[in-house]
Amino acid sequence: MEDKNNRLKRFQNGSPIEIIETLLNSLDNFMNREIDISAKGECWNLVVIGIHAVALTLSEGLFGKSGITGYKLFLMKFIDIDEKGYDFSVIADDIHNYRNVLAHRWLSQTGYEFGLDFSMKEGYQIRDKITVFNPKRYYQSYNEAFSGGGKIWDYEKILTKDELDQTKDRLIDRYLHKK
Repeated sequence: MEDKNNRLKRFQNGSPIEIIETLLNSLDNFMNREIDISAKGECWNLVVIGIHAVALTLSEGLFGKSGITGYKLFLMKFIDIDEKGYDFSVIADDIHNYRNVLAHRWLSQTGYEFGLDFSMKEGYQIRDKITVFNPKRYYQSYNEAFSGGGKIWDYEKILTKDELDQTKDRLIDRYLHKK
């Protein structure tokens, strides 16, 4: 592992790309590996929790947005595609709430408002006011965003020069301080 002081100097002296791509590569090499293993094992709740953790890490780091606001922005910028049932930001509140049920409140009334269907073609559908979610399709969309040429790697097209500098400062601050 790289010495922490050398890493800090590299981040401080480098362009914003240095720290952003270190973060992206680290998430891809560590978190995504476990998310992939969970998907192969059909552990879809772990997939949802893992993707959510990456989404919040990136939305806070890249955009300075946390919680549902950051999560929805992450989906809009990196995961959504222009296809029916694949604009996951539309149901961001529902997925975020489901993740909260998984992580914090297992017994919840959410089960009456949110369901899973692994067989449908779409990533989600609204059926009689119930959001029906397909974690397999959600994972596939997420995986495509991280693949070679995926939207995640096009962050420079999304962030302005000033936003890239702000991202660098925010990520260095997070590196230095435990929060």
